Amino acid sequence: MTEVHEVGTGTKLAVKKVSVLAPLPLSIARSALFSVATNGPMYKHRLIPTAKKGVNATITYTGPHLNMEHFRLWQALLFIAHDRGQIGGEEFDVPLSEVLRYMGKNYKRQNLKKSILDVMTELRAGLVTVISERVHYDTKNLIDVARMNLETRVLTVRFGEEIADGLLDREILRNDIARSRELKRHHLAIWLHGFISSQASRSDRKETKHTFSVDELRLLCGSQAKERRHFCEDLDRALRRLKEGDNPLVTHWDWDDARKKSKVIVTKSHTLVKLLDETKKTVAAKERRSAADRAAASRARVVL
Repeated sequence: MTEVHEVGTGTKLAVKKVSVLAPLPLSIARSALFSVATNGPMYKHRLIPTAKKGVNATITYTGPHLNMEHFRLWQALLFIAHDRGQIGGEEFDVPLSEVLRYMGKNYKRQNLKKSILDVMTELRAGLVTVISERVHYDTKNLIDVARMNLETRVLTVRFGEEIADGLLDREILRNDIARSRELKRHHLAIWLHGFISSQASRSDRKETKHTFSVDELRLLCGSQAKERRHFCEDLDRALRRLKEGDNPLVTHWDWDDARKKSKVIVTKSHTLVKLLDETKKTVAAKERRSAADRAAASRARVVL
């Protein structure tokens, strides 16, 4: 996205790039909720794998398999709602062409109307619970209302209040949706873009270095690569893709060991990550979980 400023009568217009930042929960960015695998089964109370380091979250999910098309649609709608101040507000209308643009798709393709409608219907059907040190989002939809007028190609969307109050206000990544949409159909690169962006940044905005387990990345992204070496090849291509462009997310990366490739070391540019204090609700929820764990441990000792 660009912003145009008039610098004086009879002079040229100065154009600068403006960041297009979509709110994205850290716990979801570091989880397997949205998979790079195109297809998968229906789930019932599935415990979603999350990163071992960073956000200590428990995520459960019931609903259809969610892939990167669902993620791109959800991220685009989150950006538009946030930009309009309508996350947790009233229903709002948005042209399908605008949504597709933020998804990185060519809005002129004729078959997109039905495919986006299908993706939106599936996304609306999913129920998610996210509980971490700062977040309490208990068995809710990712979107409360989502429908399309097939004649006008206009979407009507509403995010529930719990999206703002329970999911987006305590731990959040401001994800660069403009950079993400340039990744087109590179689904592993899109998933990595959110995952790597969610890692801690320095207050002085300098680059930061992070080390990731290859096996953990393979689990979290939902790769269907048959062998580990095939995933390493996919990971190589995705990280190279993230180094491209005028404003790359990844400035350098390498394997810890060129033969074993058990870990990948990534240097990333500055990203906007916010962690706030716990809410009273999350403190109470954590205390209940701790009490339940203690009770379960006590019962186990009695049985022994």
